[in-house]
Amino acid sequence: MFSRYSLSTFFFLVFWTAPLASASGITLTPDDAVEHALKHNPALAAVRLGIEEARGRLQDSGRLSNPEFEVEWNRTLKSAESGSRLSLTQRFPVAGRLRLQKAVSRAQLAAAELEVREAERKLAVDVRVLAVKLIAMREQRDLRSRQLANAKELTEFLRRSAEAGEGALTDASQAELETRLMEIEKLQIAAEEASLLTEFRLLLGAAPGESLNVVGTLAAPPLAVVGDAAGQRPDVLAAKSRVDAARFAVNEERARRVEDIGVGLSFSQERTVDDPNPLQTDRILGFRVSVPLPLWNRNEGRIREASAAAARAEKEVEVALASARGEMDSAKQALDACSNLFTALDATALPQAAQLEEQVRSGYLAGQTPLSEVLRTRARHLEIRRQRLDVLRDYHLARIRCGAVEIPSAKSKSSRP
Repeated sequence: MFSRYSLSTFFFLVFWTAPLASASGITLTPDDAVEHALKHNPALAAVRLGIEEARGRLQDSGRLSNPEFEVEWNRTLKSAESGSRLSLTQRFPVAGRLRLQKAVSRAQLAAAELEVREAERKLAVDVRVLAVKLIAMREQRDLRSRQLANAKELTEFLRRSAEAGEGALTDASQAELETRLMEIEKLQIAAEEASLLTEFRLLLGAAPGESLNVVGTLAAPPLAVVGDAAGQRPDVLAAKSRVDAARFAVNEERARRVEDIGVGLSFSQERTVDDPNPLQTDRILGFRVSVPLPLWNRNEGRIREASAAAARAEKEVEVALASARGEMDSAKQALDACSNLFTALDATALPQAAQLEEQVRSGYLAGQTPLSEVLRTRARHLEIRRQRLDVLRDYHLARIRCGAVEIPSAKSKSSRP
């Protein structure tokens, strides 16, 4: 059995650790971040409602107008004569207008679905871009810490040498200034990282006070690029669907040149008094057809407007296709340039820098090289590694722009530490 003290301690721990557990952050890989954004991004949720709007329009399109039911009654004021009339009229469109109206709504629904796919693609690209930048920035921050430690060691060595009369004080001051600039640069990286995290939280729809942490590493090139062709991008396909809708709309407006034909049935009853005959009742069943004559309005203005809209939609397809091809070609050129530069750094610059650092370090251990040269060689090696990290980041950003981003299903794989 628990004592009173044990029970109070137990409840104290439960009530105080529960908020801490709920306030813990979410650790995400880039793929997890995309899935989380697809589920929680508020802007994407608003775009998805456009599909429901298009479905509503499709549900009401292509239907006949409601029939008209009329009731009429009249009576002669000075006699018992009266009359009543019932009529039912249904209007029917001609030239397949309802079929065309349905086709327009279907094409608009297809365009709305493709617009959602394009919004998902853009969101996935934006999330992956920020994830790559955050991962690269974290690695840059670690590399700056190593550079800063090396710079401080070099500054301290030069200052001791100057105090011992073995070196110039200006060298020590210059090294100290470079150390201060490196510390400022590290603070700038931290500020930029905080700004990126704020933007990242907005894209993922994170709750207030919920922290996010991106984990992962940037793989070295070459990596496969399996993006769709420019003509298969959702924005291009959506533009083509809008062209289909616009063409159907032109045919629909042409069909509206002849208005709906009305077909109706009527039943009337009349009571007449013809002295000296008694009251007589006549019942009449009738059928009627009303055909509007297109004399004054042949819908030329609407046809012209729809034709211009269709021509504009076709131009928008050309613009979207050219823009997609331009983006992909530019990204592929950047991808090839970054891949070649990364290969050159890994094949020549980094091995040479590492070899030179090892040679200088061996000379220092043998008493043939001063420590300042060792530290400077190490600083050059770290600077080349910094350039390599920048190139690797740019390579992954270009790969994302090439369209090598697969949009995962919107199921959460987030984990809470």
